[in-house]
Amino acid sequence: MIKPPWLAQALSLKPNLKPEAQKWLSASWSLIREVTIGVCEVCRSVIFWSTALPWVRWVVGIAWVLPCVSRWSSASIFVFDEVVGGWGEDGGALVIQDQRRKSWVGALNALPWLLLLLLGVNNAISAVEEYQTYIIHLDHSYKPETFLTHESWHRSILKSLLSSPADDNELLLYSYNHVMHGFSARLTSSQLFEIEKSPAHLATYSESFGKLLTTYTPKFLGLKHNSGIWPAASYGEDVIVGIIDTGIWPESESFKDEGMSPVPQRWKGTCENGTAFSPSACNRKLIGARSFSKGLQAGVHNGAPWITTVGAGTLDRSFQATVTLENGISFEGTSYFPESVYITDSHLYYGKGNTSKAICNHTTLDRNEVAGKVVLCDYSTKINVLQQITEVKRVGAYAAIFLTDKSSSLFPNKYSIPGLLLPTASGTLLKEYVTKVRNPKVKEMKFVLTRLGGKPAPQVANFSSKGPNPISPGVLKPDILAPGVDVLAAFSPIISFIRVGKYNLTSDYALESGTSMAAPHVAGVGALLKAVHPEWSPAAIRSAMMTTAYAMDNTGTIMKSELTGLSGTPLEFGAGHINPNKAMDPGLIYDMGLQDYIEFVCGLGYTKEQMSVLIRRTQWSCNHKSINDLNYPSITAVLTSKTRYPVTMNFSRVVTNVGSDTAVYRVHLENIPTGMRISVKPRTLTFTRKYQNRSFVVSIELDRDFPRVIFGFLKWIDQDSHIVSSPMVAINF
Repeated sequence: MIKPPWLAQALSLKPNLKPEAQKWLSASWSLIREVTIGVCEVCRSVIFWSTALPWVRWVVGIAWVLPCVSRWSSASIFVFDEVVGGWGEDGGALVIQDQRRKSWVGALNALPWLLLLLLGVNNAISAVEEYQTYIIHLDHSYKPETFLTHESWHRSILKSLLSSPADDNELLLYSYNHVMHGFSARLTSSQLFEIEKSPAHLATYSESFGKLLTTYTPKFLGLKHNSGIWPAASYGEDVIVGIIDTGIWPESESFKDEGMSPVPQRWKGTCENGTAFSPSACNRKLIGARSFSKGLQAGVHNGAPWITTVGAGTLDRSFQATVTLENGISFEGTSYFPESVYITDSHLYYGKGNTSKAICNHTTLDRNEVAGKVVLCDYSTKINVLQQITEVKRVGAYAAIFLTDKSSSLFPNKYSIPGLLLPTASGTLLKEYVTKVRNPKVKEMKFVLTRLGGKPAPQVANFSSKGPNPISPGVLKPDILAPGVDVLAAFSPIISFIRVGKYNLTSDYALESGTSMAAPHVAGVGALLKAVHPEWSPAAIRSAMMTTAYAMDNTGTIMKSELTGLSGTPLEFGAGHINPNKAMDPGLIYDMGLQDYIEFVCGLGYTKEQMSVLIRRTQWSCNHKSINDLNYPSITAVLTSKTRYPVTMNFSRVVTNVGSDTAVYRVHLENIPTGMRISVKPRTLTFTRKYQNRSFVVSIELDRDFPRVIFGFLKWIDQDSHIVSSPMVAINF
């Protein structure tokens, strides 16, 4: 900094402050945390401009200055982090000190200035400071032993503040001492500034408000409010969806009928009394409810061609936490810990030299060694992460880091203490630090971080059921893949979702995973398609979803299995991942009706009695058509150990034009593996009107035995860029 000529004079000043001056300084100058000083050579004045607080964003004072100051005007504008002012009893001089640079920067003969400054500051002080909510993180090692609890210490801090109300309950909201140390309180900016000057202060977080959003899956599916299938379907208005489940929670926000149109007049159902369920719970959204406590009579299985079977896929979203070591190296891993905590300056424990302690095996950790520390648990096939987190919680660990390559190895409701999962590759560097440093420490850990755009995605979830269906392997199952991992779903608030510390946490919504999350997405898309195409049959709707699905992930390769990390097959993802907007305009559909399903059941060898129960008829006819000719949107060749090679199998299909009145489709074969030869006759399908049918035959020739499953894709492509895709699969069954 340039030293002005009057600096020596400033440094020699020793302000003798009157008591009222001291009070004024602490009440006002401490509020002006950033001051810009500018010197005008013409008027020889100094301007003080506060930029820290919204209610003092004006000129606080203008003063005539000593002539020598004008020589310093070329120094233009300085911004100071903190300013301390004072005036002497005898000289009326103002002294300004830059606390950040620890140097005196000015001494002014400021009697005229003081009058103006007091006017400005008095106006500022007369303004009522607004209270805001802050979360204050403290270093608990500064807590005096005289305080028996952290809360009593926190209350003492608040009572010591200037302008603090007599009742500290007016400020303190919560006191924290489990996952983090500190408190949340309603404070003015000046009170916050006092707290932040304390050596015990670590960090401050202002209260923040999140915009209410739905779950991420609509965006992942490409649904938009102003274009695509959503507005085209009027957002599903007046489409009735039936649900078979074990119960319902009608009080959920998801069942509110605000903005819903009246119940469709065609609705003939009822809302009946049930266990802890009143008909009054029904409304314009939940229009009916019935209990079938005696179960369902049927010989129905998930492999039936009239049922759309859904696999579960992952999203490109992940929930993360970060850990930074004292040496500055940072790692990011998976975490579903529900609290936005910030852990700092904590000891890091690792059971080096003891394999059982290193893997956090059951009952091996010592509370005296671990309590209050962050624990590193090594990967082992002998123990899973759930068992490890149970062990570290037992001995009072502060937080934990688990090394594993399975990011889904701990469900969201099992993060009972702050924890994150790190890949074993990251663990190598982490273990090197913790074993070589004498006193390893974690500099900071942050939780509740969301990352989008993860790759590869989607993947087939590790829990998603795989085909083939043993009853009818000739019908490819599952049919399609949909989001089924970490879906924000309605949840009953009377059931505890997770226990953190001593508290059971409940929620109206929770992250859930399962094919029970994936299936509603498909049902919802089906409802939208029914709204756009009310004339379509259930088979046509399923066909549109299947033939427009995609099998490539966001890395441009075949979707992978989360379980194996290898490329998946149609036995895992069916026709591919659902694409709602494409399904609205599929070009061609593979339609089916009741007789097609009767032919299918006839081929299963059911008795007359079983058939009658299933199709609810006493009369029917069976033409004994081959299952290969079932008009399904996928093609499956089933081989056995008794199959003699080479072998050729034929599959006949009929497609219906639901696109342009005139269209010409040409066949394209993709991803055909070695050993599989495909022929399609005819290779061109010409349509002259809408709803016209055309048939074709696919021949699959296999010249030798092959691994369990091989597959390729048959695609019909027209001049309007419709791509009608069907997986062709050969399986050894």
